[in-house]
Amino acid sequence: MNHESLKSNQLVRNVAKAGASITQKERKSKKTYDAARTREIILDAAEQIFADQGFSAARIDAIATASGYNKSLIYQYFTDKIGLYMEVVKRADQLGDQMLADMSGGLMNDEQLTKDAGKFKLFLETVVRSTYDFLVQHPRFLKIYSWEAAEGWRTWNQISYRPDDITQLLDLAKQAKENGLLRADLDPYYLPILLLSNVGFSMQHFSRFNIDMTGDGELDGKSGAGGSSAHAREQLVRFVVYGIMEPSLL
Repeated sequence: MNHESLKSNQLVRNVAKAGASITQKERKSKKTYDAARTREIILDAAEQIFADQGFSAARIDAIATASGYNKSLIYQYFTDKIGLYMEVVKRADQLGDQMLADMSGGLMNDEQLTKDAGKFKLFLETVVRSTYDFLVQHPRFLKIYSWEAAEGWRTWNQISYRPDDITQLLDLAKQAKENGLLRADLDPYYLPILLLSNVGFSMQHFSRFNIDMTGDGELDGKSGAGGSSAHAREQLVRFVVYGIMEPSLL
């Protein structure tokens, strides 16, 4: 075999090797993508079942049927039902945190936040609006929270993941109290409870009082007998802010 033939054969082998390497990378990438997509599909199905039935009544069989995947795969991804539930809660918390971060900009990192009445008022308004908008866009989470409240938060207190919202808000509340931004008779410990729970609890009663809360995330002004979703949101903002802040600052 002459020198040119050897070079040609080597070139063919190198091309084939490179092609095989690319194909392997593509397969690995596709596998990773499919695994992530599978996980999200299972979480979506679990979220729906937990919202409809609560944790206690929810069955992995039903989640498997809704997701289109078998129970073995679900256990492979999430270990058990409580592990799956924890991931649903974790995803909800991360989505909510991202929405608040997007709406508040750099406000939460502003050193003047708990010293400046205007900035603190804007922060409270933003928390209420972002919480409201999040629950409008993700109504299944409102149902999950309702189930938890009905069952005394029994399952919530079993999971190892702990959303840090309460800790962050409590720290801000203590600082704001020291700087005279909160009502004199308000215990800062209750600020996170009043700030977050008033929104969710009020929204649970909207249908009862004919307030239109659209389920697609659009605050479009469509009005029920009790008013539009956007109007209801601003009423909650005023109620929470005026109930928390020192009146002379408003």
